[in-house]
Amino acid sequence: MATPTDPLANAVESFSAPIESVIIALGQGIAAAQKALDQNSVATQEQIDADPVLSQYGLQATWYQFPTVSLQLKMSIAITQDQTSSPSPSVAAGPGVVGPNLAISPALLSNRLRIIAQPLSASFQNQFNYDSQAASQVNVTMVPVPPPKSGNQVTSPPQMTEAAVVTVAENTAQAAGTPFVTNKNSQGLIEDSSGNVYTISTTYNATSGTWYVLEYVPSNPNISAIAIAVDDATQTGRVVTPSQ
Repeated sequence: MATPTDPLANAVESFSAPIESVIIALGQGIAAAQKALDQNSVATQEQIDADPVLSQYGLQATWYQFPTVSLQLKMSIAITQDQTSSPSPSVAAGPGVVGPNLAISPALLSNRLRIIAQPLSASFQNQFNYDSQAASQVNVTMVPVPPPKSGNQVTSPPQMTEAAVVTVAENTAQAAGTPFVTNKNSQGLIEDSSGNVYTISTTYNATSGTWYVLEYVPSNPNISAIAIAVDDATQTGRVVTPSQ
């Protein structure tokens, strides 16, 4: 019998939800797990500091974190038309206008498309006689990034080019024994010996002065994504996701 403190006491299974709500719920679950780990480490350190024997040895509590979280979700996906949506406050300045340069038809605002996800639970498959072979797969990779700096800290444009960043990322991966593919085929696409085509994405965090290089195979989720952080000032890199 469920206890009053049981989080599943009043849980009701939902057969469908907007896909953005599913991804947000996943992120919130990871954040809650990380918070619980941090709170446990804080409590352990407090116990060490309060113990007259342990405290004299300068012991430190162990801290845990998720260096990367990769999620593969198999679900049924449907596209619906939301006819009840109203323009957000950002479009109140003028009919069909979003920001200074982007215009959207009022008809699209009132009839926008939404993606509805239906997770393939056992009850869902039994209820609707759904064939799991027809499911779509959504891959989500979450990696930690440094917190933004305070407002009084001045940001500067990057010194490195994207090509230089990718080179540092490649050298960093090789030094760490992490596979990082850069060979290109006749069409100019990054491809390994097995025919898997890779995508390299680079982003720059101006507040921390850090580049993030992500290499992954969109068509093959079984190949783990590789993420490397490159410091723009020192032009040094570090692997932030483990290779598998």
